[in-house]
Amino acid sequence: MKTMKLEIHFCAQWNYEPEAVSLAAELKEKFNVDAELFAEGKGIFDVVIDNDIVYSKYDTGRFPELGEVTKLIRCKG
Repeated sequence: MKTMKLEIHFCAQWNYEPEAVSLAAELKEKFNVDAELFAEGKGIFDVVIDNDIVYSKYDTGRFPELGEVTKLIRCKG
């Protein structure tokens, strides 16, 4: 798989950082890519690959399940 730019945008106000850090570790293990974490607000939890949102808590109403984002990235690649 080619090198990708991986970002996780999370809500600091609602303390979504643990979920962001956990997901970043999972993706590091699977793809050997370091995620850049962005602390934001308004309940956001988005995963962005190469400037495309591949997962959004706004769309699903929940955090991603273990392995879910990995599957989405593999489908995208």
